[in-house]
Amino acid sequence: MPSKSSTKSVIRENERVMVFIDGSNLYHVLTQSCGRHDLQFDKFALKLANGRDLKRIYYYNIRQESDTNPNMGVEQQKFLDSMYDTPYVEVRLGIWKQRGDIMVEKGVDVMLATDLVTHAYKDHYDTAIVVSGDADFYPALQAVKDVGKHIEVAAFDMNLSGESGRVADVVVKFNKTYFTGLWMTRTQAKSRAEAAARPEVSDEAASPNGEDKAATKAASARRSGTRKAASTTSRTRRTAASGGSGTRTRKPTADRGADRAKSDAPEETRAPAASRGKQETADQESSGTGMRRTPTRRRVGGTSPTGGNANGTRNGRTTPKPPALRTSTESKPDTAEAVRVGTPERRRSWRDRLGLNTNDE
Repeated sequence: MPSKSSTKSVIRENERVMVFIDGSNLYHVLTQSCGRHDLQFDKFALKLANGRDLKRIYYYNIRQESDTNPNMGVEQQKFLDSMYDTPYVEVRLGIWKQRGDIMVEKGVDVMLATDLVTHAYKDHYDTAIVVSGDADFYPALQAVKDVGKHIEVAAFDMNLSGESGRVADVVVKFNKTYFTGLWMTRTQAKSRAEAAARPEVSDEAASPNGEDKAATKAASARRSGTRKAASTTSRTRRTAASGGSGTRTRKPTADRGADRAKSDAPEETRAPAASRGKQETADQESSGTGMRRTPTRRRVGGTSPTGGNANGTRNGRTTPKPPALRTSTESKPDTAEAVRVGTPERRRSWRDRLGLNTNDE
């Protein structure tokens, strides 16, 4: 029976392949075994597929941050940018927790195992190549095999666990010569650095037409500011030419009514009203209330305690008197005395005028 350990995968016609890379594990192993880690992951995955139909590459890692080494995050960001630019590569980032001086990954293994099983049940691949020898993955590897998929584990011999080696259908063992021709060249490294240094257009600023909305918005704001400044200058010039302040104030309705009343009043009464208005304004300013007092109306007829005289005059004007009541003697001057209403004589009088018969009386 042939051994399942080899340096190359078995080629099967029309076989769909997905590659799942534990980035942190591979980074440390490459640094220890090869002294570098600037790997071209597209070529690396194609070599693992070995001529088969490579569907997708999944890369798992954490976002590294360090207070003592700020350059760590910058270098990782350049690396992640190159991964985003690599065709058919999906980057999955977990979190990390600081435990003393050790940085512990959180969520990376779970994401890899979840994607591995999910794509197997959705029938997205025929063979899964897991680039990690970690023993934590063997339950997920067994679940994939139970669905009827093939499992290949690719790792250095020094980093391959017994559980993963036993569960895998094929084990691809790495060595230093396996990565020959897979490292990045100086030109590629320079291109990656220049691409990382270029400013990016934010998602909010980018438009479907390819223009930068942020720059367009700034230009529109400048044009709008120029139009507003020109409008203000023109309005100022017109105001200066007319000799006015350029502002119009509209009096309240009550004030306009008071002005009309003052204009309709006789000339001899306007001066006292104006003096009273000034006095009321002075009283308001001294009291600090700022409220306008409504003038009282003149009382017509009789003597008023607020300024009426005994002869019924007020402010130089005579109060009209009602007409006297009329009596029966005034209405009939030829009659010697008034005939009371309801007497037989009064009834006979109006019956005679109407031509009625008065024999009943």
